[in-house]
Amino acid sequence: MLLSFVGACSHPDDTWEHVTESGLLRVGMDASFPPFEYIAPDGAPAGFDVELAQELGKRLQLEVQVIANIPYDGLYDALVIGRVDVIISALVVNPQRMGDFAYSTPYFDAGQVLVFPTPPGATSAGMADLEGQRLAVEFGSPGDQEARKWTQRVPGLEVLHYDTAVEALEALKRGEADAALVDHVTAMSTCADGSGFFIVDRPVVSMPYAVAVRLRSRQLLRAVNQALAEMQADGTLEGLTTRWLCGVR
Repeated sequence: MLLSFVGACSHPDDTWEHVTESGLLRVGMDASFPPFEYIAPDGAPAGFDVELAQELGKRLQLEVQVIANIPYDGLYDALVIGRVDVIISALVVNPQRMGDFAYSTPYFDAGQVLVFPTPPGATSAGMADLEGQRLAVEFGSPGDQEARKWTQRVPGLEVLHYDTAVEALEALKRGEADAALVDHVTAMSTCADGSGFFIVDRPVVSMPYAVAVRLRSRQLLRAVNQALAEMQADGTLEGLTTRWLCGVR
């Protein structure tokens, strides 16, 4: 898990004061990325991140207002001008932004994961264990780039290219490949179709999603991290992942 970054700052956390006095947590998101966030047929925002925001609000004893019409490129600007208090929008942790913003502990890693037809013999199966194996990847993806590096380290590793991550997994199902390296979201979608694939939890290429706040919002960040830790411990995060990424509603 990526450690949350909070820089030294002499300013008080006026965000925490505002949300506790108003009882309202304004959450910014770009509702155009299902299953994490989208607009349902009834016009209301829905998805993994919407439920995550609502659960955070419940644990912080705050009402949640989801502002879902913000373009992804404008999310940080909305935070800067105070239109929203936090961003929860399948937001990838960006080290280059850490001079101005702080990130919570990640709640999901959407990076590239190894997928096998059945549980591998070694419980810690990784790229180094693919000697003599055929690995399906999406052409041009981060998984493809990583796999090409491993062909120089692992004898006999053959990388098979497909147009999409879904096609790479279909090749695995047909027995054309011994394993696949695809994004975690696509890999999780196989739980719903009964493929019975085994997904290695540890990402080969990490792409963590986290909650973002203004750098000075230290108290709010601590409260969010505490709530996320509780959600991890009591199974709430796992439940959200299963419901939304495995197609179970």
